[in-house]
Amino acid sequence: MLIAGVPVRRLAGAVACALAGACASTQEKGEEIRQDVVATARQVGAGPQVAPGKTFTSFTPALRCMDNLMVTYGVKGVSALVEDLQDATKKVNAGTRDMLISAVSDMTRRSNAVRLVAYGADSANTIGFLREAERKSAYQNVPDYGIRGSISQLDENVARRTDNLGLQIGPVGGGRSNMGAAQVLAVDLTMIRTEDLSVVPGVASRNSVVIVRQGQGIDANASGSWHSQGLSINFERGLERNEGTAQALRGLIELASVELFGRLLKIPYWTCLGADASNEAVANEITDWYYALYGSPGALVAYFQWQLKVRGLYEGEIDGEPDESLRDGVSAYRRALGLEPAPRLDQEFFAAYLKADHAAAGGVARGILASAPRSPSRLKPAVQQPQVASAPAAAPMPAPQAEAPVAITLSGNAADWHFRRGEEIRLTVGVNRAAYIACYSQDETGAVARFFPNRFSRTAQVQAGGALQVPGSMPFKLVANRKGLNERILCVASARDLLGDLPSRVVGNDFDRLPVQSLDEVAKAFEAVPNAAVATRMIDVVVR
Repeated sequence: MLIAGVPVRRLAGAVACALAGACASTQEKGEEIRQDVVATARQVGAGPQVAPGKTFTSFTPALRCMDNLMVTYGVKGVSALVEDLQDATKKVNAGTRDMLISAVSDMTRRSNAVRLVAYGADSANTIGFLREAERKSAYQNVPDYGIRGSISQLDENVARRTDNLGLQIGPVGGGRSNMGAAQVLAVDLTMIRTEDLSVVPGVASRNSVVIVRQGQGIDANASGSWHSQGLSINFERGLERNEGTAQALRGLIELASVELFGRLLKIPYWTCLGADASNEAVANEITDWYYALYGSPGALVAYFQWQLKVRGLYEGEIDGEPDESLRDGVSAYRRALGLEPAPRLDQEFFAAYLKADHAAAGGVARGILASAPRSPSRLKPAVQQPQVASAPAAAPMPAPQAEAPVAITLSGNAADWHFRRGEEIRLTVGVNRAAYIACYSQDETGAVARFFPNRFSRTAQVQAGGALQVPGSMPFKLVANRKGLNERILCVASARDLLGDLPSRVVGNDFDRLPVQSLDEVAKAFEAVPNAAVATRMIDVVVR
């Protein structure tokens, strides 16, 4: 039988061979595709070709500068809560609050001065977990301040320019274009007091940035005919560059972090932003700070009591009450800064103090104070220019007498330190001579925290024969755990303030968990400070 001149047997063989070849070819192609897909998947799984890079903004050095300023000015124990920072424009899709948290974290690497509490919609999960796990804090600690604000402004195309040029000659033409547009992004942040939700006057950040979008393009075209068939050639090339909105927002947030905490703590943050006191805005802010402190009873005196204590020039209480020790310290520091030595807290001294190189001036002032005679006159804050009195004649100093070793007593509000679950714990700490007190707790989970000194009592000194009540009038509580597990309390008395000589792991922030294993490690750290007279008292708290 023949079909189109081909024998049936031969045709069948040809078809079979063709089908077999096609099958083989299909299988090979499928294998090739599979291998290509696998290889591509492995390349993609290895990550992007461009390695991730660390984010460096123009304010990264400013954050480190602020960290150093907090160390220099003795800032510690500041607590703030940051809420969700909203995008009021509904146009910027970025993690504003997370940017602020990162900025504050970078700003406190060395100083560990700010305890930032993140609170927002996602915090409910953590709170719920802690509640179910019954991990309740032994103290109730509310941050002193809260940060509120939003992305308050995004004005698009506030300025726009377009330049176009084109040329057409017959069927051939071309042109180029340039475009530029600008938008304004703004962030407003404010510091509030958590106790009454009032705004802290003058502690706000309001900044904006201009974001530029640029583009350029070239196009060409030609048209004609080829054997009566239509022919058209077109060429177009474009390049557009946008400054990142989210990256601009990060810069604004980092700037706001510097401004907010600089203004809150009254430290010269402007030096971290490339400005100095000759700037009119800076000079006005220094004046505002001075009059705000002067107008609040005892605030100006307390500010310098703490600052001179940090410099080693004042040994008294941080109570806003002037005394001879502060008078001598102020007089010495004024001389070190090249001012008249009258012991006055005037605006000239305040401005000079904020501009000073304290590493150099502090050493000079300590030398002056060590060699200067004491005067019975008392320090008085004054806005007016002080009158300079002549220094009294030097008098021989009596030979110092040896002081008694430091001794400490510790008692509680329950007999034999036995407390019921959830019962408040109140301590009385006594000393035989003037001494500085530090107290720590170790809860039922083994977590160690320092609860005194704290943000509510900036000085830890107790006079001879005196007694320290903890919490006393301070707005926090020590509470026995509800699991019936034992806890421990350690209190240390020392002849001088030792917190500045201790490792950072032992100091930390008040009420925060410390990276130590036990209270024994804390006690050994105090005892290891050279030339320090120390007494310790460790108590086992029994919870039933």
